[in-house]
Amino acid sequence: MPFFIDTNIALGYSIIHDRIHESSKRLIHESKEDIFWSNLVQEEYTEKFDEILDEIEIFLKSAEKILETNEKDFINYYSFEKYVLNRTKNCNLDTIKKQKILNHYWEKYQFIYGISNLLYLNFKNHNKNFKKMYLLRDKNLNRTLLLHDCGPDNYLKYLNYAKQLYMWGIHKPDCKIIADAHDCGTAHDNLTFVSADIKMIDIITAHKTNFLNIAEFKSCS
Repeated sequence: MPFFIDTNIALGYSIIHDRIHESSKRLIHESKEDIFWSNLVQEEYTEKFDEILDEIEIFLKSAEKILETNEKDFINYYSFEKYVLNRTKNCNLDTIKKQKILNHYWEKYQFIYGISNLLYLNFKNHNKNFKKMYLLRDKNLNRTLLLHDCGPDNYLKYLNYAKQLYMWGIHKPDCKIIADAHDCGTAHDNLTFVSADIKMIDIITAHKTNFLNIAEFKSCS
């Protein structure tokens, strides 16, 4: 049973501090089936991946400056997290990713006296390592996924289907992606559409979808 993945699954795989990273990694690494994405999903992923990577760099640089000027030691992880999060509210990176990044550093140095300085030194050398990790995952993803080349405006071929999905409450960009999955399903039997958007999956599965060449809608979270 081949898979067609939503943009959030691709991002979850490459962004190692994403809330669905582990489940996305399991899907892509452990599946013995073909996994597809479309031109639209690939373009949306690339744009968002670059944006998130920039946001992570801004957050890490901000945390580095905050730790450089900090004169107090942290008694526990909570005090460290609270201190940094309160001072990085202007960074656009979502809180969950911030927390996962901070926890990544804390786990290396917990219970060590002088932890504030060690954390600062670690953040100071973060840029190359973090960027390298993310870009490596991006490269692996692009090498693993198969492109269903249907063009960026494929949804126009299935406009009535896209409109039906929109009437159910599905956002327009998602309607277009599902139209791509439907087109992929015309060439690959028993296709499963996978997304981290549980609300969207619940809406779709509450309706009859026999007009789509998609055997199953599955959430991955």
